[in-house]
Amino acid sequence: MCSRRHGGGRVRSTTPAEDRYIVLSAKRNRRTTAQQVANQFLAASGKQISRKTVARRLRGGGLYARRPVVCVSLTRQHRTARFATVS
Repeated sequence: MCSRRHGGGRVRSTTPAEDRYIVLSAKRNRRTTAQQVANQFLAASGKQISRKTVARRLRGGGLYARRPVVCVSLTRQHRTARFATVS
């Protein structure tokens, strides 16, 4: 009798508890980047993980790693200048 063995893939760099810590630290400060979360994790656990690993773990937790700066809000002068060029 023979049976298949489990776990033929690559060894994970973080445990499920560490994954929860990564998601929690990202939720605490929503404006941190994935690189900053990776640096915080290194300081807390002493284990080096990449920015892409953090992005994957956040995606698994329902968050998405993105740049904190989206756009510059337009002032009244910007808007009037834009409408002046259109009309």
